[in-house]
Amino acid sequence: MSTRQADSSAPPRTSLGAFSSPGARPTPWEATESALRQTQKFQLCTVRPDGRPHVTPLLAFWALGAMWFTTGDNEQKAKNLGANPHCVLTTGTGTLTGTDYVIEGTASLVTEQATRETAATAFEQAYGWQLTREDGTWFQLGDAVRAGKVQLYRVQPDKGFAFATGNESSQTRYRWN
Repeated sequence: MSTRQADSSAPPRTSLGAFSSPGARPTPWEATESALRQTQKFQLCTVRPDGRPHVTPLLAFWALGAMWFTTGDNEQKAKNLGANPHCVLTTGTGTLTGTDYVIEGTASLVTEQATRETAATAFEQAYGWQLTREDGTWFQLGDAVRAGKVQLYRVQPDKGFAFATGNESSQTRYRWN
């Protein structure tokens, strides 16, 4: 891996944003990390070489102090990341109440076999039967990661957000650097 790695044992600095309700409390990093580990569908935003944004839904997960996802080498997101590694992953409730999450960071292509093995196992743990059973939508994706048949990216987070809405709204910011 060519990018720096944050100390995954150290939580990010947490602060409450100005757009929070009076008396609101920040969402603890542990709650956000748990949500990122349990969520199954994310949206990835990258930037095309001409500056236009590109957003696509995909499988991703939080593990080892970073976000991880895969793509094919000819897909638009791979081309975009080759030119500009900065990206954003988002996920949330899709409703007017609940918590939405944003992770901003720098994506690096992972080629080291030991890391690919570890990430493939984490992918299988995160998505279970969808990757491991023959009737799963992404059956054998873990094997494709291990074999290098798909590109594996690690997104080193710079900052993140938890936007909680409901009776009390809060905008929590997480900073890793």
